[in-house]
Amino acid sequence: MNMEKEYNMAKYDRNNITTEETHLIAPCGIYCGACDMKLGRSRGIAKEMYRILNGFNFTDVGPFFMGIERERISDFLNILEQWSKRENCAGCLAGGGNPACPIKTCVNIQGFTTCAECECVPCKRGENNENWFQDASAFLELITKRYRGWNIKNLERIREIGYRQFIDDMQEQVKAGFTTSDVIADDMIFTEVFNKMLKQGEKDEREKTNK
Repeated sequence: MNMEKEYNMAKYDRNNITTEETHLIAPCGIYCGACDMKLGRSRGIAKEMYRILNGFNFTDVGPFFMGIERERISDFLNILEQWSKRENCAGCLAGGGNPACPIKTCVNIQGFTTCAECECVPCKRGENNENWFQDASAFLELITKRYRGWNIKNLERIREIGYRQFIDDMQEQVKAGFTTSDVIADDMIFTEVFNKMLKQGEKDEREKTNK
């Protein structure tokens, strides 16, 4: 183990958390232990809703009771059924989340658990850098917008109190009902980026064709 890694282990209290507890934190500062993708609460709710509404044959009577098109009701029930069958995410550091996450790759290369251990955090995306899903700084910007800066505050908190206390504090919040849904932005951040990338791809293709 190199000196920098030993220093980080001590400074951020990494020796006092288990491997399973490490899986509660994402490299970018998201607390996976508060994410419904890991908790699975909504899948339990979806399973029960599907059981009740499908058993009630809501597709048959819903259009008359609520004035909703039958196709929309069928689509809704299909979403409930599919969502209820999804497996819980293991956590970003346990193989879950985005398998191609550039932030995860970056911290792994440097031997960190999260970006809190990096002197560059929050790293800044270059003005012309639009490699949103390949560059760690660009992807961190997207995540930070989606979570309205909550992940950066978590990284700052880890720097202040270390992983042990941070996890303990977050678990208390989760027990009180907190989930990441409470901090995620309403803006269509990823959709806008995908659409922008699609348009740029179409433009590049037209330019190639016209050459």
